[in-house]
Amino acid sequence: MKRTAILVTTLWGVLTSFAQTAITTYQPGVSTEGAVYYLPKTIINVNLTVEKKVYTPGELSQYAERYLRINNVADKENLYYELKNATLTTMGIPDEKKLYHILFTGNSVAPLVHLNESGVLLGINTNLPPTASEPPTPQDSEQQPVDPRTYLTEEMLMVTSKAKMAELVAKEIYDIRESRNLLLRGQNDNMPKDGEALKIILKGMNEQEQALMQLFIGTTTTETTTHTYQVIPDSETERALLGRFSRKLGLLHKDDLAGTPIYIDITNKNTVPAPAPEPEATDKKAKLKGKKNNTKQDGLVYNLPGKADIKVYSNNTVFAEECLSLSQFGNTETLSSALFSKKKDIEITLDPHTGALLKVEK
Repeated sequence: MKRTAILVTTLWGVLTSFAQTAITTYQPGVSTEGAVYYLPKTIINVNLTVEKKVYTPGELSQYAERYLRINNVADKENLYYELKNATLTTMGIPDEKKLYHILFTGNSVAPLVHLNESGVLLGINTNLPPTASEPPTPQDSEQQPVDPRTYLTEEMLMVTSKAKMAELVAKEIYDIRESRNLLLRGQNDNMPKDGEALKIILKGMNEQEQALMQLFIGTTTTETTTHTYQVIPDSETERALLGRFSRKLGLLHKDDLAGTPIYIDITNKNTVPAPAPEPEATDKKAKLKGKKNNTKQDGLVYNLPGKADIKVYSNNTVFAEECLSLSQFGNTETLSSALFSKKKDIEITLDPHTGALLKVEK
């Protein structure tokens, strides 16, 4: 996937003298010199971890009860899925309603503006590492069982009868168990010299027993994958359908009725007051004047994100529940332009996911 690059806008002419930096709402064809930046809108990434399990019956499964007293051993292959858990992360995308222009006049003080590749403001006058514009690629894994035939003796491999082979393998399993018990009791004729050597021997015995047991009880191969759903909340939501899950088919599209629904709830905690409504102008001249004045902000505009409770669940299982910061449930604030003066070299860092002010430092 693409990685976010740091875009550095350097205006060398502003280093000689300093004054206020004008921040305006961007107007195509009107805004000229300076840097244009977005504030981010927050995306919720719902990462679902699914295990695909394939059961393969053992070669000697029909003799499991006779020689090992193990009942109900399946003799047919079986494929099924398990939805293990969900994790929640956030990322930011440009909010087209929050596009601003840093106008560097001949005396501006902000020569270094850091944007990501999407134009979202990351910081001013500070060095920042690259940030991911997309969620990281999930690392899938597959667990393979040990081949039990690597532990078979020559006598076991030479027999032509499965019943005889099962008898020999079962005897080997019982011998391993007896030898292990003697070692644990300290009654073996050839006891290891120290505890570390004993651990190594016992580990080898356990691995050998488990491998031979697979010939009777079968093996289960597990493949773990992660699937990501992206949600861009604009308001609260309850029981919004993400997708569906079937034990036989895995994750399904939300319209596929073969699976159980997976829901998401997003509850605004109202931690940030809503912005005050603009006073309504009484005549056309006043409206035009108000519109003109509203395009300029006295300082750097940033987000004040709100908090929301996020819950991902099915009918009877909660997979994830967390409180996240979302720019959509907050409003904007302005960092005073007085900070950008000749006597101050201010470093500013913003959260790339929410647009929140993280650091203001001299």
